[in-house]
Amino acid sequence: MYTSHFWLYVSAEKGHQQYAPDVTSFLPGVSEDALKKMRAAVRGWRLNRQTHVALAALAKLYNPIICGWWNYYGAFYPTAMLDLYMHIDRALERWARRKYKTLSGRLRAGVQWLRKMKDAEPRLFHHWRLIGSKVG
Repeated sequence: MYTSHFWLYVSAEKGHQQYAPDVTSFLPGVSEDALKKMRAAVRGWRLNRQTHVALAALAKLYNPIICGWWNYYGAFYPTAMLDLYMHIDRALERWARRKYKTLSGRLRAGVQWLRKMKDAEPRLFHHWRLIGSKVG
């Protein structure tokens, strides 16, 4: 059985019937099942266990995957991917807190560190290039 990985957002405008007939519109976006699988894949990367690797090496390793997800799912409704990109950024924050002792146990410090990395190297990760500071 074939199932689509896209989810159609459907809404009917009923409050403005005096100005226009019923309007049904949709935006194709990534489905909840596909998002769940992508988040599971990010968890499977076990970033917090890769403290021996530099941030640039993580970007080089995982950018092709992130880019592929963007090209497939983000082509029609890019903002549907924001939750996934926030999930990746949270994983990077956990990685930083585990890698650097000064960030250990300090959630806000991890967020600030990641923000500084985004400002210093905005093209390091594919989703940073696309979305910029909207994520994280």
